Amino acid sequence: MLDPADPAAVQRAVQRALNRALQPGELLVLGRTHEGRAFRPSDWAERLAGVMSRFRPPGAGHAEDHLCYSPLCMPTLVDGVRAVVVSRELADVEPMAYQFVLRFARDNNLETVEACMLDLDDPAARSHSAERAGGRRVA
Repeated sequence: MLDPADPAAVQRAVQRALNRALQPGELLVLGRTHEGRAFRPSDWAERLAGVMSRFRPPGAGHAEDHLCYSPLCMPTLVDGVRAVVVSRELADVEPMAYQFVLRFARDNNLETVEACMLDLDDPAARSHSAERAGGRRVA
């Protein structure tokens, strides 16, 4: 099971789901509460990303914008858990939309993981990451 307190495990799971690593400045909102229950409805990630689909980086227009998700808020499945990857760039494009996503995660008690720029192969970085998490979730 995916443990947000283990950054290396999260990176591996995201790598498998997205075929890329979670990038610095990205937030992963997991469809699981802090108590470990699955968040309902089961299509929450697609609904949230659908609402955010109109917020795009400048120049990232698409002929069929109404039919595709924004690259700033993408739904995915991470180790069997529905999730949304949110870019901090969304805050630059539309601060209220970014705050909406953060409040959504907080109000629904969802687990979140924030990407950082630590080298997870460095033992000092791992201990810093564990201290930073301190059993808390970032939201």
